[in-house]
Amino acid sequence: MNEMSAKDEKDKFERRILSELEHKAETSMAKRRLGPLIGLICFSIALWGSKLFTYLSSGTFIQINILGYDIHLHHFHFGIIALVIGIIITFLEGPNYIIVGNVLFGAGLGLIVDEYWLLLTLNESVYFNPESIVISSMIGLAMTVIYALITVGLLLYTKKEKQLWDTFREKVKEEKVKIKI
Repeated sequence: MNEMSAKDEKDKFERRILSELEHKAETSMAKRRLGPLIGLICFSIALWGSKLFTYLSSGTFIQINILGYDIHLHHFHFGIIALVIGIIITFLEGPNYIIVGNVLFGAGLGLIVDEYWLLLTLNESVYFNPESIVISSMIGLAMTVIYALITVGLLLYTKKEKQLWDTFREKVKEEKVKIKI
């Protein structure tokens, strides 16, 4: 009777290890494979959507008065908030956190990059000139290419890693690899 319960305990433990290995690999892979791709898509939507909006309705911003100071809120400020929240969320475990964190990170970075030329010139009247729109678009295009190259590099790098993990899990299931307990 004691041998049977010891074998059951060992089987239960091995199943738990396999389950945890699978969950950890899926979560880790999602973080490293899907995260940058989701971030790139949201970055591109935020950047080029805000560029289009800025082009169509130049000079649009929110202005509030705090303690007698006129504060201009541009989408750059909302980008900083989204970026910080996105970075914090990516430290949490789970596929949903990964998606939300990378959506906020990508969108926040896109909003910041769109306003980068404004930050360099610190002059709203110059920012809306046609040549400034071209320079700002060039900066956005360069950042999009850099982000895309990083994303493709990570996808290619982690593809082989994912195959290795899948092979390892299959070998453990088929008992070709023994787990010492």
